[in-house]
Amino acid sequence: MKITPPNPALMAPQGGKSLAAEAPKEDFGNLLNNMVNGVNKLQQEGDQKISGSMTGTEDLHDAMLSLEKANIGLKLLLQVRNKMIQAYEELSRMPL
Repeated sequence: MKITPPNPALMAPQGGKSLAAEAPKEDFGNLLNNMVNGVNKLQQEGDQKISGSMTGTEDLHDAMLSLEKANIGLKLLLQVRNKMIQAYEELSRMPL
């Protein structure tokens, strides 16, 4: 029995597009940097609203919502960090 390699022309999808993954529009480092900056901005806004609520210029309800948004953003950032650490540890355990 003779086995021949597959014909690449037969494996190309309709429309002439290749199966190769397209390059991401934004690299991972910039994505993480933007995420950290966004969480920092949310925390600063929460601090400003709390200060405003103490002086009476801001509503306490808005201040609490702002702080909760910052809290959720920080939790998400920590989960991303934990997943990155897990992936690094898994890769470091792989034999070469």
